[in-house]
Amino acid sequence: MSSLSLAHENHHQNIRIPLSLAWGDLPQSLEIMAKPGGFTIVNQEEVGDKTIITVHGLLGTALKETLFIYKKNSLVEIEYRYGNPGWKKENFEAFFNSFRRMYDEKYGAGSLLTQPSPKKNNPPEITTSLLGYEWGQASCNLDLFLFSAEDFHQSYRLISLHYKAP
Repeated sequence: MSSLSLAHENHHQNIRIPLSLAWGDLPQSLEIMAKPGGFTIVNQEEVGDKTIITVHGLLGTALKETLFIYKKNSLVEIEYRYGNPGWKKENFEAFFNSFRRMYDEKYGAGSLLTQPSPKKNNPPEITTSLLGYEWGQASCNLDLFLFSAEDFHQSYRLISLHYKAP
């Protein structure tokens, strides 16, 4: 590896857990932050061995909701869900690609997790596609996904950004 590429690699930032949280934080820390942070807890549910707390009101371009995932009362993942009902397919792709480029610059080139290969589902007229990248570090993993499901009459698209405990 050349000294120029080594110098560039050394300038990559560490992935930080959002909102000054830490892996292992208790759900109560989120509840304490809610009112002064200007967001609202809208749902809490148990799914398998995890507790998922859904929050609305955090700032961000086209941010629909944020999920805080706890396992054994310990924070293990934060998922941001982005989208806009008025966006066309191209808007979602542009938004996704701007995130991917930004994270590539900050953290180094992401690893391709899954390529969009449209699949027919049941019912067969619905086609789904998933594109994903990952940036991994010792302190935090970051995954970025673009999901779409469409049929002849409607479509559903979502961009999700996952901060995960390593």
